[in-house]
Amino acid sequence: MAEKIVLASVADSGRSSTTSGRGGTAQRDGNLAIIEFDGEGHNTFSTEKMNNITDLVWELGDDQNVDAIVMYAGDGRSFGVGGDFNEVKDFTGGSEVNRWIDACVDMYRAVLSVPKPTVVVIDKFCIGIALQLALCADWRIGTSAADLRMPELKLGISCILGAPLLQHRVGPAVANRMIIGCDAWVGETAFADGLIDELVPAAAPLEAGTSRALALAKYEAVPFARTKSFVNHEILLAMEEARIAAIAGHRAGFAAGNAAQSKMRGIVGAGR
Repeated sequence: MAEKIVLASVADSGRSSTTSGRGGTAQRDGNLAIIEFDGEGHNTFSTEKMNNITDLVWELGDDQNVDAIVMYAGDGRSFGVGGDFNEVKDFTGGSEVNRWIDACVDMYRAVLSVPKPTVVVIDKFCIGIALQLALCADWRIGTSAADLRMPELKLGISCILGAPLLQHRVGPAVANRMIIGCDAWVGETAFADGLIDELVPAAAPLEAGTSRALALAKYEAVPFARTKSFVNHEILLAMEEARIAAIAGHRAGFAAGNAAQSKMRGIVGAGR
């Protein structure tokens, strides 16, 4: 079971931080909460890390002093390159796959369902699980160096969880090209196809993210929450269907001896 994350009480002004455990660190900046992912290198997502991020999002959602949430990987780091290689390399198609997929979907559901505005700040790689997480947010900020990919089929694993998110957020045409082609959408191309909502210089992406979050935080809370709930309702239903299919697909894939994690290292390089 994931370690319970509690956001400590902090001052209403100025930036203070609280460590959440192995998932992320929440910084309070006035009425904003900025989640900076824990980890090294390009940023990977283990089962435990995803469970902890889920808990942290819900804690922030319940905090009456938080009006909007920003998610960021940290200066100079990729938003994420998918699952934790050191964990996934040991998957054999058993119950560990169920726990992994449940952690993915529960994290996505938290961001889709939390009644407050969510903004993600994407720099460098945003691949697989990371892209799916980003697609759950209300607003995506991307730099010119942002490199968005859904390369699962090229890696030999099914792309089931990403399909409904892409189809709802950017439409069937872009979704199909991204899932089947497994190509990279970089900077302006990602912006043109709606994968990111705002393209900013690579120099200070977090500032752009907090600026957007502050603007969204000014919306009346109840109308925003009701609208978000309605907009995301069909996605949430689709994600529950995808949860079942993804568990079956990934169990079968890993049982067959796929080496997706090794191929992923070839895409992102040695740094993790």
